[in-house]
Amino acid sequence: MFQGYYDLVSNMITQNRNMNIISNNISNVSTPGYKKDRLMQSTFREEMIYRYDRDGKNGVGTVSRVNTADERVTDHEKGGLRESDSALNVGLAGNGFFAIQTENNGVVYTRDGSFNLDEERYLVLQGVGRVLGANGQPIQLPTDRIGIDQQGNISSEDGFQRYGTLQIVDFADYTQLTKITGDVFRTAAAPQAATDPQVKQRMVESSNVSMAEEMTQMISGQRSLQSAAQILKIYDQLEGKLVVLGSVT
Repeated sequence: MFQGYYDLVSNMITQNRNMNIISNNISNVSTPGYKKDRLMQSTFREEMIYRYDRDGKNGVGTVSRVNTADERVTDHEKGGLRESDSALNVGLAGNGFFAIQTENNGVVYTRDGSFNLDEERYLVLQGVGRVLGANGQPIQLPTDRIGIDQQGNISSEDGFQRYGTLQIVDFADYTQLTKITGDVFRTAAAPQAATDPQVKQRMVESSNVSMAEEMTQMISGQRSLQSAAQILKIYDQLEGKLVVLGSVT
């Protein structure tokens, strides 16, 4: 019976965490460049609970099947590109990330290209920082009447003046990226130049959240929670009857 309790409570904890993640995905469905999260579920058997003696035998005994759903994983699938009226906005049809210098001179990475100009005419991602150029310095523009080609080269509309090049990088292992906000990441891993970023001017990447998929998962999670709660109530009732029987005997 105790194993049943543990399994039920574990499932309810897991589903609560999962519901929180689903709710966050839904709330960011309109956030440019947002990458949805998923909860990776595993069991103690799949984790580090096994201990072995020299003969390779399990020295622990029966291993619990209780879920340990601790790992939140980001899905880096590209979102679709939607049109924008701003010449400062860019999307990436290929792989890669824009590099942004934060106020404390750190560097973070994003696929959100909904840029604008600050008071000093630096290209910025609002609330995050200044957009870095290929030379490692923030990009400053004399005008917002610009053209941006597929490699991220920025020039005047007529093409006669060159203003800089967007720094677009990529990483060999996306699991080393830590999400700061829904569309911004940091990492200690060394970036490499993106080989084929396919920059699209006047486009912005949408989130990769499917509302239909998230709602389906939310309904499934709610049903799982309700079922677990009902079964837990039955366990409580059975335990109460066992206590009464024990006191009688």
